[in-house]
Amino acid sequence: MSKDRKEDIQGAGKGLVLDTILNVGSETAAEIAKESFTSLISGILVDTTSSLIPGVAGAVHGYKRVRFERNITAFTEQVFSNIDVILVNLESKTREQKEQIDQLFNIVLDYVIDEQQEDKIQYMVNGFLNLTDHEQVSDDFVLTYYDVLKELRMVDISVLSLMFNSRYVLGNHSTESFRDVMERHGLSYEQYQSVRGNLKRIGLLVTKTDLNVTDDLEEIVKRFKELYDYLDKVTDPKYKRTLPKLKLPKLKSKENLELSKFGSEFVRFFINIEEESV
Repeated sequence: MSKDRKEDIQGAGKGLVLDTILNVGSETAAEIAKESFTSLISGILVDTTSSLIPGVAGAVHGYKRVRFERNITAFTEQVFSNIDVILVNLESKTREQKEQIDQLFNIVLDYVIDEQQEDKIQYMVNGFLNLTDHEQVSDDFVLTYYDVLKELRMVDISVLSLMFNSRYVLGNHSTESFRDVMERHGLSYEQYQSVRGNLKRIGLLVTKTDLNVTDDLEEIVKRFKELYDYLDKVTDPKYKRTLPKLKLPKLKSKENLELSKFGSEFVRFFINIEEESV
Protein backbone atom coordinates (compact mmCIF):
# COMPACT_ATOMS: atom_id res chain seq x y z
CA MET A 1 0.00 0.00 0.00
CA SER A 2 1.55 3.29 -1.10
CA LYS A 3 2.19 6.23 1.20
CA ASP A 4 -0.04 8.45 -0.96
CA ARG A 5 -2.89 5.95 -0.66
CA LYS A 6 -2.57 5.92 3.13
CA GLU A 7 -2.58 9.74 3.26
CA ASP A 8 -5.71 9.82 1.08
CA ILE A 9 -7.45 7.44 3.45
CA GLN A 10 -6.35 9.41 6.50
CA GLY A 11 -7.76 12.55 4.92
CA ALA A 12 -11.05 10.83 4.30
CA GLY A 13 -10.99 9.62 7.89
CA LYS A 14 -11.61 13.16 9.09
CA GLY A 15 -15.26 12.43 8.30
CA LEU A 16 -16.81 9.26 9.70
CA VAL A 17 -14.02 7.00 10.95
CA LEU A 18 -16.13 3.88 10.64
CA ASP A 19 -17.18 4.74 7.08
CA THR A 20 -13.55 5.13 6.11
CA ILE A 21 -12.55 1.79 7.62
CA LEU A 22 -15.44 -0.06 6.03
CA ASN A 23 -14.84 1.53 2.64
CA VAL A 24 -11.17 0.59 2.76
CA GLY A 25 -12.03 -2.89 3.94
CA SER A 26 -14.59 -3.56 1.23
CA GLU A 27 -12.36 -2.10 -1.49
CA THR A 28 -9.19 -3.92 -0.50
CA ALA A 29 -10.33 -7.12 1.24
CA ALA A 30 -10.12 -9.06 -2.01
CA GLU A 31 -6.85 -7.45 -3.05
CA ILE A 32 -4.60 -7.42 0.02
CA ALA A 33 -3.81 -9.77 2.83
CA LYS A 34 -5.43 -9.45 6.21
CA GLU A 35 -2.10 -8.32 7.68
CA SER A 36 -1.87 -5.44 5.20
CA PHE A 37 -5.37 -4.26 6.00
CA THR A 38 -4.91 -4.39 9.76
CA SER A 39 -1.53 -2.68 9.49
CA LEU A 40 -3.04 0.13 7.41
CA ILE A 41 -6.11 0.67 9.60
CA SER A 42 -4.10 0.32 12.80
CA GLY A 43 -1.81 3.08 11.57
CA ILE A 44 -4.79 5.32 10.84
CA LEU A 45 -6.38 4.68 14.23
CA VAL A 46 -3.11 5.14 16.09
CA ASP A 47 -2.49 8.45 14.33
CA THR A 48 -6.09 9.58 14.83
CA THR A 49 -6.74 8.52 18.40
CA SER A 50 -3.34 9.59 19.67
CA SER A 51 -4.23 13.18 18.88
CA LEU A 52 -7.96 13.12 19.58
CA ILE A 53 -8.40 11.10 22.76
CA PRO A 54 -7.41 12.94 25.96
CA GLY A 55 -4.46 11.43 27.76
CA VAL A 56 -3.35 9.15 24.96
CA ALA A 57 -0.80 11.46 23.33
CA GLY A 58 1.32 11.55 26.46
CA ALA A 59 0.85 7.89 27.23
CA VAL A 60 1.83 6.27 23.93
CA HIS A 61 5.35 5.47 25.05
CA GLY A 62 6.95 2.29 26.29
CA TYR A 63 4.60 -0.33 27.67
CA LYS A 64 1.45 1.72 27.18
CA ARG A 65 2.27 2.36 23.54
CA VAL A 66 2.91 -1.34 22.94
CA ARG A 67 -0.41 -2.21 24.56
CA PHE A 68 -2.15 0.59 22.67
CA GLU A 69 -0.95 -0.58 19.26
CA ARG A 70 -1.46 -4.27 20.12
CA ASN A 71 -5.08 -3.64 21.09
CA ILE A 72 -5.76 -1.55 17.99
CA THR A 73 -4.29 -4.30 15.80
CA ALA A 74 -6.41 -6.98 17.49
CA PHE A 75 -9.47 -4.76 17.12
CA THR A 76 -8.95 -4.14 13.41
CA GLU A 77 -8.37 -7.85 12.80
CA GLN A 78 -11.74 -8.60 14.38
CA VAL A 79 -13.41 -5.79 12.41
CA PHE A 80 -11.82 -7.07 9.19
CA SER A 81 -13.23 -10.55 9.88
CA ASN A 82 -16.72 -9.09 10.21
CA ILE A 83 -16.76 -6.40 7.53
CA ASP A 84 -19.49 -8.15 5.52
CA VAL A 85 -21.77 -8.38 8.56
CA ILE A 86 -21.28 -4.71 9.44
CA LEU A 87 -21.86 -3.57 5.85
CA VAL A 88 -25.12 -5.53 5.66
CA ASN A 89 -26.27 -4.09 9.00
CA LEU A 90 -25.50 -0.52 7.89
CA GLU A 91 -26.97 -0.86 4.42
CA SER A 92 -30.46 0.19 5.48
CA LYS A 93 -29.35 2.83 7.97
CA THR A 94 -29.96 6.53 7.42
CA ARG A 95 -27.13 9.06 7.43
CA GLU A 96 -28.16 10.14 10.94
CA GLN A 97 -28.10 6.55 12.19
CA LYS A 98 -24.67 6.01 10.64
CA GLU A 99 -23.39 9.12 12.39
CA GLN A 100 -24.65 7.78 15.70
CA ILE A 101 -23.06 4.38 15.08
CA ASP A 102 -19.81 6.15 14.24
CA GLN A 103 -19.96 7.90 17.62
CA LEU A 104 -20.56 4.54 19.29
CA PHE A 105 -17.61 3.13 17.35
CA ASN A 106 -15.37 5.78 18.91
CA ILE A 107 -16.76 4.98 22.37
CA VAL A 108 -15.91 1.31 21.84
CA LEU A 109 -12.42 2.36 20.72
CA ASP A 110 -11.90 4.08 24.07
CA TYR A 111 -12.53 0.78 25.83
CA VAL A 112 -10.32 -1.12 23.38
CA ILE A 113 -7.38 1.23 23.98
CA ASP A 114 -7.53 0.84 27.77
CA GLU A 115 -8.10 -2.93 27.86
CA GLN A 116 -5.53 -4.97 29.79
CA GLN A 117 -6.51 -8.39 28.40
CA GLU A 118 -6.25 -8.61 24.62
CA ASP A 119 -8.54 -11.67 24.47
CA LYS A 120 -11.45 -9.51 25.61
CA ILE A 121 -11.33 -7.40 22.46
CA GLN A 122 -13.22 -10.04 20.48
CA TYR A 123 -16.17 -9.51 22.83
CA MET A 124 -15.97 -5.74 22.34
CA VAL A 125 -16.26 -6.28 18.60
CA ASN A 126 -19.14 -8.74 19.08
CA GLY A 127 -20.95 -6.06 21.04
CA PHE A 128 -20.32 -3.49 18.32
CA LEU A 129 -21.70 -5.89 15.69
CA ASN A 130 -24.90 -6.06 17.74
CA LEU A 131 -25.01 -2.27 17.95
CA THR A 132 -24.89 -1.95 14.15
CA ASP A 133 -27.92 -4.23 13.91
CA HIS A 134 -30.11 -1.95 16.05
CA GLU A 135 -32.13 0.97 14.74
CA GLN A 136 -31.42 3.19 17.73
CA VAL A 137 -29.04 2.75 20.66
CA SER A 138 -28.34 5.31 23.38
CA ASP A 139 -24.88 6.25 24.62
CA ASP A 140 -25.97 5.32 28.15
CA PHE A 141 -26.84 1.79 27.03
CA VAL A 142 -23.41 1.33 25.44
CA LEU A 143 -21.56 2.84 28.40
CA THR A 144 -23.45 0.62 30.86
CA TYR A 145 -22.71 -2.60 28.99
CA TYR A 146 -19.09 -1.77 28.20
CA ASP A 147 -18.42 -0.54 31.73
CA VAL A 148 -19.51 -3.95 33.02
CA LEU A 149 -17.39 -5.74 30.41
CA LYS A 150 -14.42 -3.58 31.39
CA GLU A 151 -14.78 -4.72 35.00
CA LEU A 152 -14.73 -8.41 34.05
CA ARG A 153 -11.69 -10.58 33.44
CA MET A 154 -11.46 -13.55 31.12
CA VAL A 155 -12.05 -15.92 34.02
CA ASP A 156 -15.29 -14.06 34.85
CA ILE A 157 -16.41 -14.38 31.23
CA SER A 158 -15.62 -18.11 31.24
CA VAL A 159 -17.73 -18.69 34.36
CA LEU A 160 -20.54 -16.53 32.97
CA SER A 161 -20.51 -18.46 29.67
CA LEU A 162 -20.53 -21.74 31.58
CA MET A 163 -23.62 -20.74 33.54
CA PHE A 164 -25.37 -19.53 30.40
CA ASN A 165 -24.59 -22.76 28.55
CA SER A 166 -25.74 -24.95 31.42
CA ARG A 167 -29.12 -23.22 31.40
CA TYR A 168 -29.81 -22.29 27.78
CA VAL A 169 -27.72 -24.54 25.53
CA LEU A 170 -29.49 -27.89 25.53
CA GLY A 171 -28.08 -31.08 24.07
CA ASN A 172 -24.59 -29.60 23.74
CA HIS A 173 -22.22 -32.39 24.74
CA SER A 174 -19.15 -30.19 24.32
CA THR A 175 -20.22 -27.70 26.99
CA GLU A 176 -17.57 -27.29 29.69
CA SER A 177 -18.00 -28.21 33.31
CA PHE A 178 -16.98 -25.93 36.16
CA ARG A 179 -14.00 -28.23 36.71
CA ASP A 180 -12.82 -27.54 33.15
CA VAL A 181 -13.02 -23.80 33.81
CA MET A 182 -11.16 -24.16 37.10
CA GLU A 183 -8.40 -26.19 35.44
CA ARG A 184 -8.00 -23.82 32.48
CA HIS A 185 -7.68 -20.76 34.70
CA GLY A 186 -5.80 -22.46 37.53
CA LEU A 187 -8.52 -21.85 40.12
CA SER A 188 -9.20 -23.54 43.41
CA TYR A 189 -12.84 -24.23 44.24
CA GLU A 190 -12.80 -21.33 46.69
CA GLN A 191 -11.50 -19.01 43.95
CA TYR A 192 -14.18 -20.28 41.58
CA GLN A 193 -16.82 -19.45 44.18
CA SER A 194 -15.24 -16.03 44.62
CA VAL A 195 -15.62 -15.37 40.87
CA ARG A 196 -19.30 -16.29 41.11
CA GLY A 197 -19.64 -13.94 44.06
CA ASN A 198 -18.09 -11.14 42.02
CA LEU A 199 -20.55 -11.77 39.18
CA LYS A 200 -23.38 -11.56 41.73
CA ARG A 201 -22.02 -8.27 43.06
CA ILE A 202 -22.05 -6.80 39.56
CA GLY A 203 -25.62 -7.97 39.00
CA LEU A 204 -24.96 -10.65 36.36
CA LEU A 205 -25.95 -13.42 38.79
CA VAL A 206 -28.70 -13.53 41.40
CA THR A 207 -29.48 -15.85 44.29
CA LYS A 208 -32.56 -18.02 44.04
CA THR A 209 -33.97 -20.11 46.86
CA ASP A 210 -34.62 -23.42 45.18
CA LEU A 211 -36.29 -26.75 45.97
CA ASN A 212 -39.53 -27.25 47.93
CA VAL A 213 -39.90 -24.30 50.27
CA THR A 214 -43.33 -25.64 51.28
CA ASP A 215 -41.85 -28.99 52.26
CA ASP A 216 -39.27 -27.20 54.38
CA LEU A 217 -41.98 -25.31 56.25
CA GLU A 218 -43.83 -28.57 56.93
CA GLU A 219 -40.59 -30.11 58.20
CA ILE A 220 -40.04 -27.18 60.58
CA VAL A 221 -43.64 -27.42 61.89
CA LYS A 222 -43.18 -31.16 62.45
CA ARG A 223 -40.01 -30.62 64.48
CA PHE A 224 -41.66 -27.89 66.56
CA LYS A 225 -44.47 -30.32 67.43
CA GLU A 226 -41.89 -32.89 68.51
CA LEU A 227 -40.18 -30.24 70.64
CA TYR A 228 -43.45 -29.29 72.37
CA ASP A 229 -44.19 -32.96 72.99
CA TYR A 230 -40.71 -33.40 74.42
CA LEU A 231 -41.14 -30.42 76.76
CA ASP A 232 -44.50 -31.75 77.95
CA LYS A 233 -42.88 -35.05 78.88
CA VAL A 234 -39.89 -33.42 80.57
CA THR A 235 -42.15 -31.30 82.78
CA ASP A 236 -44.56 -34.15 83.57
CA PRO A 237 -43.48 -35.75 86.89
CA LYS A 238 -45.55 -38.82 86.10
CA TYR A 239 -43.61 -39.53 82.91
CA LYS A 240 -41.02 -42.20 83.76
CA ARG A 241 -40.07 -43.61 80.37
CA THR A 242 -37.04 -42.72 78.27
CA LEU A 243 -37.38 -39.37 76.59
CA PRO A 244 -37.60 -39.40 72.79
CA LYS A 245 -34.57 -38.20 70.85
CA LEU A 246 -35.01 -34.83 69.20
CA LYS A 247 -34.06 -34.49 65.53
CA LEU A 248 -32.85 -31.45 63.68
CA PRO A 249 -35.03 -30.41 60.73
CA LYS A 250 -33.70 -31.56 57.36
CA LEU A 251 -34.20 -28.63 55.00
CA LYS A 252 -34.14 -29.14 51.25
CA SER A 253 -34.14 -25.54 50.11
CA LYS A 254 -30.80 -24.03 49.07
CA GLU A 255 -29.65 -20.65 47.86
CA ASN A 256 -28.37 -21.20 44.32
CA LEU A 257 -26.73 -18.66 42.04
CA GLU A 258 -28.18 -18.29 38.59
CA LEU A 259 -28.03 -15.81 35.72
CA SER A 260 -30.01 -12.65 36.22
CA LYS A 261 -32.08 -11.26 33.35
CA PHE A 262 -29.33 -8.70 32.82
CA GLY A 263 -26.75 -11.49 32.89
CA SER A 264 -28.40 -13.49 30.12
CA GLU A 265 -28.87 -10.36 28.00
CA PHE A 266 -25.23 -9.43 28.62
CA VAL A 267 -24.00 -12.83 27.42
CA ARG A 268 -26.14 -12.68 24.29
CA PHE A 269 -24.86 -9.17 23.55
CA PHE A 270 -21.13 -9.81 23.87
CA ILE A 271 -20.48 -13.53 23.58
CA ASN A 272 -20.93 -15.77 20.56
CA ILE A 273 -22.23 -18.82 22.38
CA GLU A 274 -21.90 -21.13 19.38
CA GLU A 275 -18.17 -20.42 19.22
CA GLU A 276 -17.72 -20.56 22.98
CA SER A 277 -19.35 -24.01 23.16
CA VAL A 278 -17.23 -25.67 20.48
